[in-house]
Amino acid sequence: MPSCYLQIYENLKDVEDRDYWKEYIDFYEDYWGGPTSPYGVWFGNEYSVFQDSIADHLSLEKKDLKECLFVKDNENYYLCPNGIKKGDAPYSLLVNNVVPIHWFFLFAENQKKVFKTHWGFGAIHYTSNLQSIDKMIKDFTKLRKSVGDEIENLSRFFNTIGDDLTQIIDWSNEFSQESKIILNYGDLLISFPPNTLDKEDSVKIVSDFKYAIKKNQYPEALALVEFLINRWSKIEFANQKDINKSTN
Repeated sequence: MPSCYLQIYENLKDVEDRDYWKEYIDFYEDYWGGPTSPYGVWFGNEYSVFQDSIADHLSLEKKDLKECLFVKDNENYYLCPNGIKKGDAPYSLLVNNVVPIHWFFLFAENQKKVFKTHWGFGAIHYTSNLQSIDKMIKDFTKLRKSVGDEIENLSRFFNTIGDDLTQIIDWSNEFSQESKIILNYGDLLISFPPNTLDKEDSVKIVSDFKYAIKKNQYPEALALVEFLINRWSKIEFANQKDINKSTN
């Protein structure tokens, strides 16, 4: 089923088994000509052949191979190991059929990147760091206090999102604050025509919502909330409907 991800990429220096991961990264870059790409697409058995090659290089059985996604920024490598936890916290959170609304509160509009290919594949990513999302959550908490409980539906929404963001803080506290965090829409975009990816503006709607709250424009803020929830409820329903069709 279609899924999206919220992923933490930790600096190589902060990751256990650094020597292993450095060797993995070096081989990967030589093999593919650069870092792993969140926009990467593999065809046929390309990736399986790569796994055979790197397992042989590392003198491992293929089943024992540890893998990761990684990015490079200012000569520093940041890793998101697959299926590995830091303490009790996974590096990646996965949600099926929908992007959770509170994830949009972690990012700014200018952190969006869109990728489209000639083959009809598309990708949307937002990239930030844990220090920035900590500030975003603190700013949200201030807004939450400024509204109070006067408008019931708005207050309920603030409380729900606030509780969800508290869980994000608890999760991210397991990692170095220098880490990057990426919202990856993943294969939720299968049903999105590539020419509509630039128009996916949920983070902007959240920004407009926060601006309306600051201006005490509560009816406008509530309308934006209802619009956003309705949009993603329809997407979730459509994805579940497609899954039911495919299993009948």
